[in-house]
Amino acid sequence: MKLYGADLSPYVQRVKMQLAAKGLVVDYALPPGGFKSEEYLALNPMGKIPCLVTDTGLSLPESEVIAEYIEDAYPKPMLRPRKPDERAQVRLITRVTDIYLVPAMSKTFGLLAPTRDPAAVAPALEDVNKALAHLEKYATGKKHIASNKFTVADCAVTPILFFVTRITAALGVKAVLKPYKNLTKYWKSRSKDLISAQAIDEMSVAMKARFGI
Repeated sequence: MKLYGADLSPYVQRVKMQLAAKGLVVDYALPPGGFKSEEYLALNPMGKIPCLVTDTGLSLPESEVIAEYIEDAYPKPMLRPRKPDERAQVRLITRVTDIYLVPAMSKTFGLLAPTRDPAAVAPALEDVNKALAHLEKYATGKKHIASNKFTVADCAVTPILFFVTRITAALGVKAVLKPYKNLTKYWKSRSKDLISAQAIDEMSVAMKARFGI
């Protein structure tokens, strides 16, 4: 298999974490010729990352689709709980992350520019906190985000929380997770999880190179 992506993308890191958890080694590269090159658009007409090319030649964009494929094609170790309630919680955490937290964080990237509008910071951070409050409710796992086992929910949440902590700090907010007991505990635990720590290290290097923070 071959994965096209870039280390700063939380969606790419989601896939990389899942592959690492399963012990799968793939070729990893930036999109050939860039996101909008003719060669890459032939693989992924949306021109986005990640894109996974399977051993059978199937080209898969969209991280959620890729995650489902990897679980179906390589079921061991299983990163989706067997019990319906637990599996639903994993899916819910991933969904809350994608629908609420990611869009809220997307608004903050433009605020990193020196020319940012100071009046836009407070409303953007308010949206981030609303999304964090939603995620806090379902982040009830004891060791990981949803349970005692590493799941695809951890792959979805960890890269986004990296952005939450790093960008809000750059905007002058100290300890943004402090009001959220479950998320605070979870984020602290990521340094002890080798897969999460690797993703955070890669994103830190890429973040420093691109934004200087």
